[in-house]
Amino acid sequence: MGAQFTIDVNQRVVISTFSGENSGEEIIGLASRIRSHPDFDPSFSEIIDCTTISTARISTDTIKELSRRPNIFNPTSMHVIVAPRDHVFGLARMGQALAEQTVPNIVVVRTMDEARKVLKI
Repeated sequence: MGAQFTIDVNQRVVISTFSGENSGEEIIGLASRIRSHPDFDPSFSEIIDCTTISTARISTDTIKELSRRPNIFNPTSMHVIVAPRDHVFGLARMGQALAEQTVPNIVVVRTMDEARKVLKI
């Protein structure tokens, strides 16, 4: 179980990594930790790496709730979700559709290479 992040100031990107079992509470908690980090800049882009998630304990109600939460990033920031497993990919696409108003720039991909191409890094 784990949710961690790194901030690459030179590339202007926050990389959030989820592994093991994850819940909606962890996602909310991670956003708070990112926002309070001294290197965080809301104009940065974001990669959400779900490559090593074994179990996503996130219900559709939780995805709906998360999609309505204020975004800590600027509206123009790009968000790329890396979800190689089908069930996580499906949840990410649901979140993308539900969050169109609060987080308009979400792209869901299968690999980290695709994420880097989307962000041109």
